Amino acid sequence: MALDPKGGFDQIMSMARGFQVAKMLMVAVDLGLFDFLAEPKSAGQTASWLKADPRATGIFLNGLAALGLVDKSGDNYKNRELASRYLVRDSENYRGAIIKHMEHTWERGWEDLKETVRVGHPRQAEPEKWLDARPERDAAEVRAFIWGMHAIARDLAPQVAAKLDLSGVRRLLDLGGGPATYAINFAQANPELKVTVFDLPMPIEIAKENIAKNGLTDRVGTLAGNFLKDDIGADYDFIWVSQILHSHDEGQCRLIIAKAVAALAPGGALAIQDFYLNADGASPTGAAMFGVHMLAVTPRGRAYTFGEVAEWMQAAGLAAPEFIQSGMDASILVSQKL
Repeated sequence: MALDPKGGFDQIMSMARGFQVAKMLMVAVDLGLFDFLAEPKSAGQTASWLKADPRATGIFLNGLAALGLVDKSGDNYKNRELASRYLVRDSENYRGAIIKHMEHTWERGWEDLKETVRVGHPRQAEPEKWLDARPERDAAEVRAFIWGMHAIARDLAPQVAAKLDLSGVRRLLDLGGGPATYAINFAQANPELKVTVFDLPMPIEIAKENIAKNGLTDRVGTLAGNFLKDDIGADYDFIWVSQILHSHDEGQCRLIIAKAVAALAPGGALAIQDFYLNADGASPTGAAMFGVHMLAVTPRGRAYTFGEVAEWMQAAGLAAPEFIQSGMDASILVSQKL
């Protein structure tokens, strides 16, 4: 939020209290409260179901009602429309995974932001192992992250598929494609297209689930590996890289772009979607805040400017990129191999 210079201290206090709303939402999702409140329930019934303290449960439910997430009628509480649509696990539109992922980033990064600012990287993010194959105990966290990416991308991906000109494209690589959300939408919008999703082994398992769910196993394949180290294939007509660069340092970004260009067929195109900063490095607000998020949760990442990424693309052998606004905070740079 941008501060009004004519406003008062209440704006500062609103910022300081922001964590309260976020944590309440995270706790409610983690407890599965919205699943239980699909039908009216009293605080006592809810406390019994949670095996929780009745007094604390009532106070917490009143807070959720004040936020507009649940409706309170007499002694009963029930989901309001937004909570029913997005926060009930049986809903087709369920987005709770991204809320769980945000809670994980709170625990594994944002809580230590002061120390991160001092030393330059989060203590829990090992530079050479971040997002690589994780121990089995972290499988649930990785699933929350990957399905959370699907929760964010599922509304934007159809819009992107409509904006990108994929006519004549027969082989497309979704590099770091996670849950295959974009790959699925590209294939659905272009019946002649064959797509490969490349990512680490754990995300690829989720991608396979999503591809099968959408009935596209005949046209959307997968390839597991680490794109910083492993072969990503060759002779692609189009390579899509979405929300990948911000997790890496400049040297890694240049490597990713160079590998993508090398994997393109002659005349092929590379498209890179991200939360780009303007030349001033401090706007738009969403991209600047995302840069801080990357500082908090990755060893080397940050938000990059349009100019930086465009320069790297041209240095790797691409034409001057075209700019496409894809969403409120996201945009795309797309360029053809020279």
